Amino acid sequence: MKTICVLFFLLNVNSVFCLYNETFARYFLWPMAAATFSSNPELCVRDNFKQGEFKRKIEVQCDHIKADTCLGFSAVSHSDKAIILSFRGSENSEVSQEVIDAILEPPISAFGGKGKVLDYFLTAFTDVWKNGMKDDFLSLKNANPGYELWVTGHSLGASMASLAATTIATSKLFDANKIKLVTYGQPRTGDKSYAALVDSTIPYAIRVVHKNDLVPAIPPQFLYGYRHHKSEVWYNNDMAVGDPWIECDEDEGKQCSDSETTVVGSDHDYYYGVTVSMASYGCKGWNPYV
Repeated sequence: MKTICVLFFLLNVNSVFCLYNETFARYFLWPMAAATFSSNPELCVRDNFKQGEFKRKIEVQCDHIKADTCLGFSAVSHSDKAIILSFRGSENSEVSQEVIDAILEPPISAFGGKGKVLDYFLTAFTDVWKNGMKDDFLSLKNANPGYELWVTGHSLGASMASLAATTIATSKLFDANKIKLVTYGQPRTGDKSYAALVDSTIPYAIRVVHKNDLVPAIPPQFLYGYRHHKSEVWYNNDMAVGDPWIECDEDEGKQCSDSETTVVGSDHDYYYGVTVSMASYGCKGWNPYV
């Protein structure tokens, strides 16, 4: 079913069909996505939650780009009863030419043939997952029964987050109904079959897109059949507090960012009015609910 949900804070209008919770995405998960670009992500975990506990950061060499690293970290917000997994796909928040070359490759089969995904993203996620993050996740799950699972990432890390949530859900490692996947500036991660797998497996999946962000437009749809999974939340503005957004509950919403034919690289750097460097020295003062 296709639904379009438009919210205007100034008019205090809220549709019952809306999945997106801006307070949650802006104040609770965006700092976690940004923190992956910090040398000390534990500072942001400490600052952004009333009872935050940092588990560990796992950093590995990216397979396709030998001079760069990919990483993920795990944490817990006991005050929110949530386990947190956050991913970073490359050390720089910008997309290098080497990465662009890697993501223009054809997708490979994954999830037992139920979807095809980009090898770069799958390799980056798998290397982080198998080098300690899976063990940390399972440890946190066993220590905190009944908690939700929040999964996030920005840019290339957003695709890793998508793969993480899908892996966990399809492997029955966690109740899919308690997983919340929220990404920022996510590229197309796989083909139509992968999008369908995510859509049918993870009820709470949100891709936040800022205006004419370049990265969600790649790889292009005409190339090997790449396709976004739902749901997209599109801000055609500066993403200031009170700015409206559109939520498209479909894979490639024609009333969301697909409606634009131009792309702007700088729109990828700024989400909610700040860059990922907002978490460089912690996140004090960002979350008004702490």
